[in-house]
Amino acid sequence: MGWRTLSTECGFQHNPEYLAKYQRFMRRAMICTALLLAVYLPTFAQDGDSWQIKGFVDTYHALRTRSPYDWMSSRTRVRGEVERVWGNSTAFVSANLTYNTLLQARTGIQLREAYLDHRSEHWGLRAGRQLVIWGVADALRITDQVSPMDMTEFLAQDYDDIRQPVNALRLYAFTPIMKVEAVVVPLFEGYVLPTDRTNPWSVLPTGTALPLRYALEGCEPKFRMKNAEYGARLGFNLPGVDFSLSALYTWNKQPVVAYELGLGELLVKPQYYRMGMVGADISVPWGQVVLRGEGAFNIGKHYSYTPFSPAAQKGFNAVNWMVGLDWYAPNEWTLSGQFSMEDILSYEDCIAQKNHQMLGTLNVSKKLMNSTLQLSDFTYYDITNRGWFSRFSVDYALSDQIHLSCGYDWLGGRKDEGIFGHYRKNSEVWVKARYSF
Repeated sequence: MGWRTLSTECGFQHNPEYLAKYQRFMRRAMICTALLLAVYLPTFAQDGDSWQIKGFVDTYHALRTRSPYDWMSSRTRVRGEVERVWGNSTAFVSANLTYNTLLQARTGIQLREAYLDHRSEHWGLRAGRQLVIWGVADALRITDQVSPMDMTEFLAQDYDDIRQPVNALRLYAFTPIMKVEAVVVPLFEGYVLPTDRTNPWSVLPTGTALPLRYALEGCEPKFRMKNAEYGARLGFNLPGVDFSLSALYTWNKQPVVAYELGLGELLVKPQYYRMGMVGADISVPWGQVVLRGEGAFNIGKHYSYTPFSPAAQKGFNAVNWMVGLDWYAPNEWTLSGQFSMEDILSYEDCIAQKNHQMLGTLNVSKKLMNSTLQLSDFTYYDITNRGWFSRFSVDYALSDQIHLSCGYDWLGGRKDEGIFGHYRKNSEVWVKARYSF
């Protein structure tokens, strides 16, 4: 997302060929720089320096379980991670080399994280491309609104792969019981959405009278200082309770969609708007149980309207909250449940989303065979629209380095009601193998 913004600033948006060459050049330059650092910097290591190189190779394949019984995904990836520690400072670089059979645009080298980190006794900083994770919710976004999401394959990925890094500067100040974090994100990066109609997870509507085109050009916020995102989080680690307060001035990372009639086509135009957020979270351990809560007050949040609504876009205030409970039961059972709700204040009928959006999650897992075999199921249930996504999985550790897994993703719901209903025909079986080094 960021490369498109930079290339637009350079004036390439009217020449797709130059734009594509520019994007390829910049990606390759960053990867080559990272590889050169990884190869040659160890030769300058001093006494006390620590180097670590690790990563994994994984392959994932999924098949639809209803007509037309086609492949939903087929990809293989190599992840490399290089870390150097000297004193209180750390340099970290990770990159993916991916071959995606079905989505060729996803084939290639991607720089994932690349940052410098320094920690002193009472302060620290981290600068570069990194993941920013806030809150205590599990696979739900309440206050966790800094890092965008990659929805190319919806939720049929590991959540660690769905959450995307951003270019950011983070400053810390801490004591044994308190931590203050300030974050600045100078370059906007939004959700990565599946807009290719050949992708079974495409977000574009079907059955339209005119052909659709996702018109991203010129829609993203430009690289300007006034468009930077910034926020802060104050956390406390006290006996028997952890809690934090947070505030963020950001953009809606999931775009608001507007439809416009073009020349013989229907344009789908993503729109991004400023919004604010203030929130809090709390976690209370109680024996084998952990109670969690998180809430956010979103200020001036924009929502997609019903198609061709004449109403002018405006921001709404909304309350988004979650309560959860985790039980680490005997015999290696784990049960976790969450309930969340978003309420839009001063709701208007032109908003496509319903006023009270309720969602529940349930996670159940059990380890067997000396913890080498794990059975698990993670389910989202859209209470408002009566839709669901449930991932059943079996993971077997053939060795410390090799894991084999398989599973079934079950999707359902009422037609054209909620996101799960939209994907109700995408239930799939999948297999995955992973080797860590």
